[in-house]
Amino acid sequence: MATIQFFGGVGVIGSSKIVIEQDGWRVLLDFGLEFNPGGGLYRQGIVPRLSHALSDRLRTGDAPWLSHIYDPDLAKGVDELKVGNDHKTAVFITHAHLDHIGLTGYIDPHIPIWASPDTIEIMRAAREAGEAFEGHWPSLRPLEAEKPLNFGPFTVTRYDVDHDIIGASGYSVATNSGLVAFTGDIRLHGRHPEKSLGFAHKVEGCTALVIEGTTLSFGFKDPIRTEYEVDQDFSKILKNTPGLVLLTVYPRNLERIQAFIKIAQAHHRDILWSEPTAAFLQAMGLDVRAFSEELLPDITKNPDHYVLQLIPSDWPLMLDLPLGPGSVFVHANGAPLGAFDPLWPVLQDWLRYVHTSFWSIGTGGHASPDGLRELLEIIHPKVVFPLHSQEPDRLWPPPGTKRWLPERGRIYDLDSI
Repeated sequence: MATIQFFGGVGVIGSSKIVIEQDGWRVLLDFGLEFNPGGGLYRQGIVPRLSHALSDRLRTGDAPWLSHIYDPDLAKGVDELKVGNDHKTAVFITHAHLDHIGLTGYIDPHIPIWASPDTIEIMRAAREAGEAFEGHWPSLRPLEAEKPLNFGPFTVTRYDVDHDIIGASGYSVATNSGLVAFTGDIRLHGRHPEKSLGFAHKVEGCTALVIEGTTLSFGFKDPIRTEYEVDQDFSKILKNTPGLVLLTVYPRNLERIQAFIKIAQAHHRDILWSEPTAAFLQAMGLDVRAFSEELLPDITKNPDHYVLQLIPSDWPLMLDLPLGPGSVFVHANGAPLGAFDPLWPVLQDWLRYVHTSFWSIGTGGHASPDGLRELLEIIHPKVVFPLHSQEPDRLWPPPGTKRWLPERGRIYDLDSI
């Protein structure tokens, strides 16, 4: 008998943690932190104690109380939990966003953690660039797409899907109770819809599908913007803006960044990156230039030659920049992430103060409700579990598919489907 449990992503965006168990063997799909800007107990600079970080995460409910998962060297204050490797557990990561990988630093280093080669490369570059990570930096093993891996009684297969980060994956797990599929984070409006559709066709007719539902609570009224429309909007802004262009974009959205660099070059502008972003992009092999104060005189003299990427800690730099009605701040899904982010009104206050207009041109990494429906109609599982959503009950399955709303920690018997 195979079972499935959910220890994250239940009624929230992010923190996906799925456990599939059979005959004492376990496969974990993702091990992430909840995505909740400005919420939770750890906010406004409050972080877990360095010496008790795992204990703090467990006691506040951020990490699940699972035996034989965690590194004994990090288990101070959790004597009641069995830690260390049981040699019957493996972890598979869908992509390198913290809401899917953020707790892997607490996993016993002897437990195998598998991911796509691109995910491993992103994590390597992030570490090289000096990014912080809770626990220790995980040692990830590369798993090629569509190369089945046997682990105990399971056969696990990774598939490429499209998201707003390279290396995004979906998985299928073959059990003696049927095939379980997990979309990870997925979309159809990006640069590679064929990847997501290909995954859907490969797992068609599975016993159970775990599907993300991020956008179910967003209330879309207009068609979702494609990545190509984002590129076009960025090009139009550069063409029509006589002054300096400010930019925020998510550093790990490498395909968008590479597209923006080419677009800026076509408009005879050079993108200057914040030091942390430049360090990461350089570690990923991109030829980029970081902003430095030595460049301020030329930026002031020739603002139409530049695009300047800012992170929140850089915002006071606006006081020294040639800003005003001829300048614009372009939001392309960087920080702050949206109106729900506590830093959003702070940014708007800064832009009002420096008399600079604001344009939002981004598009998300998550399938629209229509996209989710299209994927569901292709896969047509026996049962669907909507996860990674604040309103999972808004997902309506096609005829012949049952919908089970996940409950945290509940054991679902796949034989009963």
